[in-house]
Amino acid sequence: MKLINQLCTGLFIVALSGGYFAVATEQPVNTEIVKKTNIQNLVEHSNHVYSAAQPSAEQIKLLSLAGVKHVINLRSPSEQTWDEGELVRSLGMSYHALPIAGAKDVTVENARNLTNLLNEFEGESILVHCASSNRVGALIAISAHEQGLDVEAALDKGKRWGMKSLEPVVREVVNDK
Repeated sequence: MKLINQLCTGLFIVALSGGYFAVATEQPVNTEIVKKTNIQNLVEHSNHVYSAAQPSAEQIKLLSLAGVKHVINLRSPSEQTWDEGELVRSLGMSYHALPIAGAKDVTVENARNLTNLLNEFEGESILVHCASSNRVGALIAISAHEQGLDVEAALDKGKRWGMKSLEPVVREVVNDK
């Protein structure tokens, strides 16, 4: 009986250390594969957070191979002709839809919603996208202003994330606070 207890204890310790080993050796994002996706307007920010325009199904498959864990889609369902969420989940990635249908949805509340999602997965690889990255940058600019950046610095940050034509909308939102 003592031998069986020792054997079970040993197997338990091996199982625990094996689990620890799997966590400790988790592979980082393969940035070379990410670069080869050629997704329009793809920009890497800190800690493997990427902003981009709409990726194709093949580009999402490459992101999965590269080790990206999460996809946040800001496009409204009416803008898409295929089920991105189904594909993303089938590849073992998590999918989050935060529909921003246009300028009317560029709000402080939606900026906070995006920030909350980004914070929830902090330290993990994330792609956040819309059609061109304009909406992504707009929400990031509003969030940056909410976090204390002055208007111009917040707008600059939004531009780095892809904001273009929504700059006047963002100015109006941050000035109305």
